[in-house]
Amino acid sequence: MSIKSARTPARNPRASAFARLFEAVREGVFIGSLDATSQGTGSSTIAANPHLKSIFGYPVETPEADVAPFAPDRFADPPARLSFLERLTTEGTVTDHLLRMRRVDNSPVWVEVTARAEPARGAGVRVEALIRDVSARKLLDDQSRDLYQQLLQAEKMASLGQTISGVAHELNNPLATILSWAERLAEKSPDDEVRRGVDIILTVADRAARIVRNLLTFARKGQSTRMMIDVNQVVAETLALRAD
Repeated sequence: MSIKSARTPARNPRASAFARLFEAVREGVFIGSLDATSQGTGSSTIAANPHLKSIFGYPVETPEADVAPFAPDRFADPPARLSFLERLTTEGTVTDHLLRMRRVDNSPVWVEVTARAEPARGAGVRVEALIRDVSARKLLDDQSRDLYQQLLQAEKMASLGQTISGVAHELNNPLATILSWAERLAEKSPDDEVRRGVDIILTVADRAARIVRNLLTFARKGQSTRMMIDVNQVVAETLALRAD
């Protein structure tokens, strides 16, 4: 047995283990070079594992050299590509860098990229990257953010309702006094000019009292129920409220 053949088995198990890991790992693995210029479109792929093909929707039988996850048309937001490449070239590394990408069928996919880069020939960089599909997590984050905004808005409306209710109750007492004295003056005053003035006071005080009642109705908490309603009545009440 030659020295060369004796050493070969010692190296093969390690290479085979790395090859199996490369094929089986549940993260996309990319090794290749990218053109880092603003107008650059060139790239070359040295290695791309099956999970990377799956993330970007490449058929399983696609040759690794044809898998280009960082090609310009894979980025949903072109400025994001320039920012990503700038960080790679200036810092030499990115960690959990969030990107909105497109699969080969143009459907959206959110990925996180952890990569290192080193200068290559020309304006390019050699890149080794792990790519993780985080679309499901991003969807949950967006839903949680929307729910938080809804809860925040509900809290604001509840606070507004409490404020309106307090203001309406504070206005009720002086309005009741104004109405009471205006009615007494209307009964006792024989002077037509004074009576007209009192009628004006009664009209505007009654209008103010109606506004207060509407505010209390708005601020009052109640459970939603389904029931038949008279649309004409709803329209009439709405117009009356706007007229106030």
